[in-house]
Amino acid sequence: MKEKLLLLCGGQSGEHIVSRMSCTSVLNNLENDAYEVTLVGIDLDGVWYQLDTNQNDLTKDNWLENSCKITDLYSLLKEMDIAFSLLHGVNGEDGTIQGLFELTNIPYVGCHVLGSSLAMDKVYAKKIFNNAKIPQVPSLYIKKRYDGKMVAVNDAFEEHNDIKTMITKVIGFPCFVKASNSGSSVGCYRVNSADVLLSKLEDALQYDRKVIVEKCIDCIELECAVLGNDDPIVSRVGQIVSHGEFYTFDSKYNDKDSKTFIPALVSEEIQEQVRKYALTAFKAIDGHGLSRVDFFLDKQTNTIYLNEVNTMPGFTNISMYPKLMEDFGITNTELINRLILLAKEV
Repeated sequence: MKEKLLLLCGGQSGEHIVSRMSCTSVLNNLENDAYEVTLVGIDLDGVWYQLDTNQNDLTKDNWLENSCKITDLYSLLKEMDIAFSLLHGVNGEDGTIQGLFELTNIPYVGCHVLGSSLAMDKVYAKKIFNNAKIPQVPSLYIKKRYDGKMVAVNDAFEEHNDIKTMITKVIGFPCFVKASNSGSSVGCYRVNSADVLLSKLEDALQYDRKVIVEKCIDCIELECAVLGNDDPIVSRVGQIVSHGEFYTFDSKYNDKDSKTFIPALVSEEIQEQVRKYALTAFKAIDGHGLSRVDFFLDKQTNTIYLNEVNTMPGFTNISMYPKLMEDFGITNTELINRLILLAKEV
């Protein structure tokens, strides 16, 4: 008997279209004889639809054609044997959708509520990774209070008003301003001088009320894929060569001059250390199923810094996670099957 598999895509985050790209790839690489697929999409207004499964490209403008609005979501979810959410970003990787699956008692692909929430929140992820003794780029936490006031927050959670002076003194310029709960470089800005600092902070705060300001380093961007639960496997290291100042949303998905290399063009010693840090980071958030772990390698000192852990990485045809797994000898179809099996280990 075929398992009833829910595939979920879309959402209201800035990564809405990436989610539909990822879901398209998963849909087209499924072992069709094994699953009875229910395809569900969330539009940008937050409306849930049951989609027509007789389509092979969910990125088209007519992706909602022949769909119907879902009026009893709870009942639909209770009918499923397993859920595979391809939602990226807010409400997809932050523990929110995972909590819904927990409430309906459905096994689901990926990290659970705590791991998803921790990895998504850059402010609190840094605290966990510091405790795990994984090097990270120097940073400051900026918060927009509920009264609208912007403050810097130190490690003792004391608030400071003179943000510009503090950032200039502790981090310096250039620096990066990043929304705490965001992905695919959405809400991420390079700031070259104090003159534009406050405006870029305000831009980032449109995506989240918490922002991280990080020191800018001349670096190589490296990525590693983790697959498993208790005894996960770790891929070889991949390298991103961005066409532009840094790896923006546009350079990831639209710029053909951005390139990836597997294995990375760095020494075996560095790659092995990256793989060790990736495994530690996955365990530090109590990872489950999969994650893509991203790093910076300082070109001047060869220091490795953990950037972030992505608990639901992209599955598009250009995404690094499936490429790294394919390099490991795991095809896209086999990868999907493995993730579904891992989801049942709860």
